[in-house]
Amino acid sequence: MFLFLALLLILVLLIAFILITISVFGAGFIVVFGDVIVCIAIIVFLIKKIFFKKKKNKNK
Repeated sequence: MFLFLALLLILVLLIAFILITISVFGAGFIVVFGDVIVCIAIIVFLIKKIFFKKKKNKNK
């Protein structure tokens, strides 16, 4: 029983450590590459705006 509780405690601590590590590195990734992500979004928006214009209906 003691061994089971010790292993369970190690598992819980390991999961907490992994979650904190992933969240810290994820936030760091967003901070470092945030401007690149925004730049790509702006380029995609401009390409859609330029090449996929709606055709005006002249029959109205």
